[in-house]
Amino acid sequence: MYNILVVEDTAVVRKILAKLIGANPFFRCVMCKDLAAAKEALNQGTTFLAAVVDLNLPDAPNGEVVSEVLGHKVPVVVLTGNFDESLRSRLLDRGVLDYITKDNRYAYGQVEKLLDRLRKNLETKVLVVDDSKMCLNIVTNLLHKAHFKVLRAADGLEALGVLESNPDIKLVISDHHMPNMDGCTLVKTLRQKSEYQNLVFIGVSAEGDGLLSAKFIKSGANDFLKKPFYHEEFYWRVFSSLESVEMLEMIKQQANLDPLTGMFNRRYLFDKGETLFKTRESYEGFEVCIFDIDEFKQVNDTHGHLIGDQLLVQFSSIFKNHFGDDLVGRYGGEEFVVISTKDKISLHCDVLNFMNEVRTTLFTEKRMAVTCSVGICVDACDTLDHTLEAADAYLYRAKGAGRNRIEPLNSEVA
Repeated sequence: MYNILVVEDTAVVRKILAKLIGANPFFRCVMCKDLAAAKEALNQGTTFLAAVVDLNLPDAPNGEVVSEVLGHKVPVVVLTGNFDESLRSRLLDRGVLDYITKDNRYAYGQVEKLLDRLRKNLETKVLVVDDSKMCLNIVTNLLHKAHFKVLRAADGLEALGVLESNPDIKLVISDHHMPNMDGCTLVKTLRQKSEYQNLVFIGVSAEGDGLLSAKFIKSGANDFLKKPFYHEEFYWRVFSSLESVEMLEMIKQQANLDPLTGMFNRRYLFDKGETLFKTRESYEGFEVCIFDIDEFKQVNDTHGHLIGDQLLVQFSSIFKNHFGDDLVGRYGGEEFVVISTKDKISLHCDVLNFMNEVRTTLFTEKRMAVTCSVGICVDACDTLDHTLEAADAYLYRAKGAGRNRIEPLNSEVA
């Protein structure tokens, strides 16, 4: 959980911010009504992700709280009732992340959105590419203030090496004119590789004419900034580009998930499973297990589909806990699949432990005892489809032999 310092003298505004920021499960608000309380909170050694401060406080009417908070290396978001262009510029130049006025109800949502972005930035790697050390330092400092993890490169060729060594980089900010490889060539090179299709790329240049901007965008960049740029514009261009890609990734991810259980769906199981199947020689093993909740239709017929859904959700939660290292998903209805690359003995132990927990758990508000049957194909067939069919045949054998058992690993009740 991350601490957020809020310094605001108006009780109503404090209440609004506490509700909005506190609704985020990652945040804990530390509320202060004046500069003295803020100093006390800052001097207690608490680590703050960021601070939201008003400029006009009873004991600090001229924005003195900003200097106090920045002095403790805490990023500052100013939330004030007055818009002063000159003051705003000075504060942004001093390192304030944003200057937001309380002129409408959306302003408070903007604050919460910015704070959540800072939280996400803690795990976001950015590569800055520029042959000018001064420009590298300026951009790096801006990114560090927003909690990004920053890597650097002096030209496009060096950037390619850094990206290869750090495949989790999410954003590249690159100058255009550089030795060895310029910015446009860099983004063109990256977009030709499938692993960099979702990489956010922002081009920057002192030229900044319409032709260069268009050239960057047509080459595959997400955005373009002209040097020198305002800090506020820089942050919101970066944040907006990241959020757009994250939104697309979330939509794509949702298409791969079963809406009831949150597990991967049948389509994703086939897509990802096919990749594992093709590279199975590099793993300790390759096994497919199909699990089926015994007498599930009777649960729906007796208690209704709402209870049946509760059972599926609870069952899937236990399922994910036991097979978290494997590819798992809901195959359909009450059937669940594990595609494992573990050795056979380890997998068998996981299956036995899972079945034992299922047997000793009382499910749903009805506190029902439940069992399941399992079919396992421990030797991959010529295709993934045939491997799944073999596991399914073993599952039906387990059902036909009385349920609550594993086939073919043992012929007794597991």
